[in-house]
Amino acid sequence: MIAGETPALLLESNAVMNVQNQKSRVKPLAATLAALSALAVFAALAAVSPVHAAEPAHPEPRLQKFIRDTYGKWRADRKGWQPDAGDFIYASCGSLRVATADGPRTLLAMCGETEDAVQNGMPGMDSDATSGTIDLYVLQPSKDGATLEPVLKKTGIASGGRGEPGTVSIQQLGPHMFGFVLGNSDSRQGYTQSIRSIWLPYGDALVLAAARIDEALDNAASTDCANNPARCEERRFAIAPDTSANDSVYPLIVTETGTRGDRAIHVRHTVKFDASRRRYIVPKAVRDGY
Repeated sequence: MIAGETPALLLESNAVMNVQNQKSRVKPLAATLAALSALAVFAALAAVSPVHAAEPAHPEPRLQKFIRDTYGKWRADRKGWQPDAGDFIYASCGSLRVATADGPRTLLAMCGETEDAVQNGMPGMDSDATSGTIDLYVLQPSKDGATLEPVLKKTGIASGGRGEPGTVSIQQLGPHMFGFVLGNSDSRQGYTQSIRSIWLPYGDALVLAAARIDEALDNAASTDCANNPARCEERRFAIAPDTSANDSVYPLIVTETGTRGDRAIHVRHTVKFDASRRRYIVPKAVRDGY
């Protein structure tokens, strides 16, 4: 167990890892470099590490093995693992090793994009309505300590658009509680919104503790705003755990700022966690969206 009935997560490092699913790109050599110099630079780099040739090294070999065994072959051209042709292509988008009363645990997020998400080297090329996917795990060492195996997992969470997943971060959400925070955004017919959801390892399951909390809302490009300026709005929601609380899961303080019509907005909302229902009680004012 990770939280709920037993004391749970304590950091073994100095900070929470917040890792978003972003891929690095290799910049081309400047056109002004002489040909011989360019070849020399390339040869020196290749001698150290072949570009796009091998799986990324991971500081925890057992975690690397779990990913490989679960997600199949490494695709160097897409920098991810793919179980079978046509399946999502996965990359690690967050991991954190923690200590618990029941022994060490590793939180892992894997983000998957579609085959068509990248075309001719350009990302985000699948259809608007096609989401990526996210898998979440809490892993423990096997009895012999040689491998990692899931204690809790939630796979196949639809996320993002254009074939790419949204973002993931692992955050401290209680004195001994770490959870997965998923971010999504979209823009349709002049309405733009960013939202987050929260998954917690609570009791004997990974639970959807908050299905939606607004992060940003803007309708400036909508016909509704154009026809009725009083309905124009631009709102931002800063979300932070209230670490002064003694609860096993911190309440969230949501500070809403922005404008609606000609009126300025500055409101503070408190989002409390209901242990019996295993979820946050999110006020309508911060989950309505578009």
